[in-house]
Amino acid sequence: MNVRLLVQVLGAAGHHVDLLVFPTGRDVELRNVKIIRLPNIIRVHQIQAGPSLTKLYMDVLMALVAFWLCLFRKYDVIHGIEEGGFLAVILSRLFGKAGIFDMDSCISDQLKYSGFIVNSRLLKYIRHFEGLAIRHSSAVVTVCSALSEKARCLAPKANIFQIEDIPSPGIKKFDRQIVETLIHTYRLRNDRRVVYTGNLERYQGIDLLLAAWKVFMSEKKNGKPYKLVIVGGSTEKVDYYKKAVDKDGLANSVCFVGQRPLNEMGAWMALSDVLVSPRSEGDNKPLKIYSYMSSGRPIVATRRRTHTQVLDDSTAFFAEPDPVQFAAAISEAITDGKAASKKSGMAKQMVEKRYGYSTFSRKLLEAYNSICV
Repeated sequence: MNVRLLVQVLGAAGHHVDLLVFPTGRDVELRNVKIIRLPNIIRVHQIQAGPSLTKLYMDVLMALVAFWLCLFRKYDVIHGIEEGGFLAVILSRLFGKAGIFDMDSCISDQLKYSGFIVNSRLLKYIRHFEGLAIRHSSAVVTVCSALSEKARCLAPKANIFQIEDIPSPGIKKFDRQIVETLIHTYRLRNDRRVVYTGNLERYQGIDLLLAAWKVFMSEKKNGKPYKLVIVGGSTEKVDYYKKAVDKDGLANSVCFVGQRPLNEMGAWMALSDVLVSPRSEGDNKPLKIYSYMSSGRPIVATRRRTHTQVLDDSTAFFAEPDPVQFAAAISEAITDGKAASKKSGMAKQMVEKRYGYSTFSRKLLEAYNSICV
């Protein structure tokens, strides 16, 4: 979503963009944007979020294709996102162009939290190369203050632009009939609904959420039906967590819907009574948090830097990353209608005031103008 918005702004401003992407997904029509897909040599159908051997292979292939493109096309700026930032800086140095390191997360931290790399010495080397890439970039783009601080720590003299994400346009622009269809399809008509959206990687705190839900369901006394709705996650992850809730006797109160199209996200948030973000690791902000705020639904989140750099006690129900406390926060959000209405209203006002398309566009173009002189 963030990448699409980024190239949409650049294209609308008159820049011509070649967007080099993995082979999965679908094409979209955007002004002045040409989508170039990697060849699907290994016939992959899905690339999971987070580090993986499949993604490592794709990154190597992307490096080869990107080098080929730079040989035969004249670019003013090479912009790399996440691990692509390393590639962008290397290519920009080779071809004498401006290079942008787009830091949506700290790569070394992501590798650590995911468990993909556990060797501390290897992580130290990766952090060193991350700092080296940041120092040699023309500009660094971050999405939150925590990442800006990490970038400054790795490279004190880096040219940093903090450009926060904004709510997905699909949160407000969805067919109301979709809400009714989803409620009917997943048999949610009579339930009070607690909704999580996002991938099911460990750092997201899904284990914490399910443990908290077990506590919540064991303590509810009013006899009302409740349903935890989990939207997102690969087939493998969904199957894994389905087995976990079956083992805990929660199958009837947890609904896994798997990955859903972007145009449904607003509907899933609209049908919720409470939205949850149980992030347990990392400091970078979840992209979904702005969409949560824009939805007008009460938010329950862990009291971690990942959330508190945007939310506070006036805009969300906070809990320590502990199942009992998180369950208590869900209970408060779903039963205290006055507090829920006040906090969700404040969150919606904040996101509309501070995090809009015009602000995102202005900051992005300022970053490009600073290096395209």
